[in-house]
Amino acid sequence: MNRTLIALALGIITALGLTGCGVQQQAVTHDEIMSQLPDKTKASLERSNDPKEIDKEFRKRFEATQKIAHNIVQQDGDTITVKHQLGTTVMPKEHKRIVVIRAEDPMIALDEPFIAASYNDKSYLYKDLVARNVQHISINDETKSINYEQVQALKPDLIIMRDSYGQGAYDALSKIAPTITVNVNKEEVALLSIAYALGVPEKGEMRLKAYYDHAKQIRIALADRMNSETTAVLRILNKEIRLYSYLRSDMTSFMAELLNIKPADMVLESELNASNHAISLERLPDLDAGYLVVTAGYGSTSSNNSNIAMERLTNMEKDDLWKNLTAVKEKHVLLVDSSLWLAHGIIAKELAMDDLYNAWGK
Repeated sequence: MNRTLIALALGIITALGLTGCGVQQQAVTHDEIMSQLPDKTKASLERSNDPKEIDKEFRKRFEATQKIAHNIVQQDGDTITVKHQLGTTVMPKEHKRIVVIRAEDPMIALDEPFIAASYNDKSYLYKDLVARNVQHISINDETKSINYEQVQALKPDLIIMRDSYGQGAYDALSKIAPTITVNVNKEEVALLSIAYALGVPEKGEMRLKAYYDHAKQIRIALADRMNSETTAVLRILNKEIRLYSYLRSDMTSFMAELLNIKPADMVLESELNASNHAISLERLPDLDAGYLVVTAGYGSTSSNNSNIAMERLTNMEKDDLWKNLTAVKEKHVLLVDSSLWLAHGIIAKELAMDDLYNAWGK
């Protein structure tokens, strides 16, 4: 089968949703996968873990992040203007009563005060938020609905909102106080943008450099211990098994971009498919990863029952298809907290990096 037909077959299988329905998909060879990958992905597989090379790489990444953040946040004299996804906001001269809508991670990373946010005891930030006496506001994440009356009663002078809540939420909140939105999925840009908007650029840049230093140390340790073995990330859900891509997933791209962890061929194959990463149990033997990260369940704000996903994982672990995986036989399986790994923010990513280091970097 030539490469064009292979790509077409993969697309048809994916479009029909057959990868998660027990249908055996024909394995694609490493060379066939590599021939179809974008140049950016290929280049990401050839980076060095030499400390000096990492420094160069992260310096370029820092400068690129700075440039993006400066395009978002512009200063003219003492006036700071934020041009964000949902509008343009002139920052108030003082912001002592900030309400945060799902952008708590960068605010805590910057050690900037805020008076209210929405959170629960499943959050990895719960102890920090309680220690800071942050008041709780009601948000329904399933319907993206915010208790505006509660926000208004707090008399905020600035609101910082995750942009995924949309134009309606932004317009409503802007009637209460000046509101800026951030794309928290882009953790590094979100951190610097908020720092620039709040008038604390040095604090933001120092914190971002500390983030890169943290990643560098863990990257070197993992490279030394894992000996270029490949890795894959699986998420067990109530009705499907999901294999995460190498670069395109917000949940796992830090493993590729910052830690330079090498992906299994089946993970690279998923880079060719932009729509569906569900796989069947029958395809598990094709997952040749030397190391495996597994999460079962949903994020801290989801109403889905994670216990069902955990029960499914328990049953999978009894299956011979699972037991015969290389990573399982080598005891290189790391079970991680879905509420943390599905979160966005540099604190979340640092904690995820720590999970990898504690399992395989020591």
